[in-house]
Amino acid sequence: MDTVLASPLGVSWLAVLEAGPTGDEGWRRPSPTSRPASVAAAVRLIGETSFGTLTDAAVYAAVMEAGPWNGDAPTRIAAAYRQAERRTPIAEAIVERFADELKTPLDRTAQQWWTDGNPGIESLGPLFRRFDHVYGAGEFTWAGLRTATDPPPEVLLQMVAAWEIETGPVSRWWLPVRPEARVFEIHHPEDWARLVTTYPYPARPHPGWELPGVGQHPHLIAPLLTVAEQRAARPSVNRHLVPDWRSVAHDYDGIHLSWAGFITAEGCIVDLGHGDVTMLRYWFSERTLWLADTFGEPRPAPDPQINFAAEHSPASPPRTTITREFILGLLGR
Repeated sequence: MDTVLASPLGVSWLAVLEAGPTGDEGWRRPSPTSRPASVAAAVRLIGETSFGTLTDAAVYAAVMEAGPWNGDAPTRIAAAYRQAERRTPIAEAIVERFADELKTPLDRTAQQWWTDGNPGIESLGPLFRRFDHVYGAGEFTWAGLRTATDPPPEVLLQMVAAWEIETGPVSRWWLPVRPEARVFEIHHPEDWARLVTTYPYPARPHPGWELPGVGQHPHLIAPLLTVAEQRAARPSVNRHLVPDWRSVAHDYDGIHLSWAGFITAEGCIVDLGHGDVTMLRYWFSERTLWLADTFGEPRPAPDPQINFAAEHSPASPPRTTITREFILGLLGR
């Protein structure tokens, strides 16, 4: 529970749960001020809701409330931190009912690869070679393949939107993981920090508001800097460290971020000492980053039946046909 109250996504998630669902598969924007009656209503919701609805709120909060590209995120997170203590009963209710599910380790039989068939994926193959081809500051490598554990239906749409799978219909493929695969589990920010300090690598300039880089200004995070003990932003650091993915791949085949790890570590700065920091970012849900082909035979899974308007736009790129042979080529077989 303490890690939820310390995490920028954690406190934003509690704020969203207090605000409650809209009734049409959405969530209300949180109020800057918590109210006892709405906290009590959220506690009742936790007692009655599904795990899928709970995780749907978390993915929504990660994008809409605490997202790296949201200009008002520092203000909204600062407000959520200030009200976090009042929302403690919500966190307690979550831990009491869902603690085990949130910390579920990797299910090797339930891994799915999702794609909208954007032709850009062809340029990434064969995978597991160019580990220095990274996204953002280096929080993940494009040389890896990312899967999600078969999620509850309530969170499908939110996950597709968070992952920006928006150029056409979504296809899902089962990728069973072999028993011998070596998996590093992340359930809280300190697990990510342990990965980084074991395999440290200097980050590229961070593109978001959390760790202002070249051409950015600390005034963007001014609202957060007034909040004691917040872990969402730093005006300056000595070194920003990320994993050296090539070195990680020597010892591990996959890095699994559980739902608990996502809620507590996404966008949460960990101080490593001597002014050094690290931060897991841009994962946006439970998922696993695979650094080697440790899969059995791929087979089609049911499509989420989620289509975006972009697929009908003349500007949309042509959709790549996803076949078993295409996936095997992507894996480098």
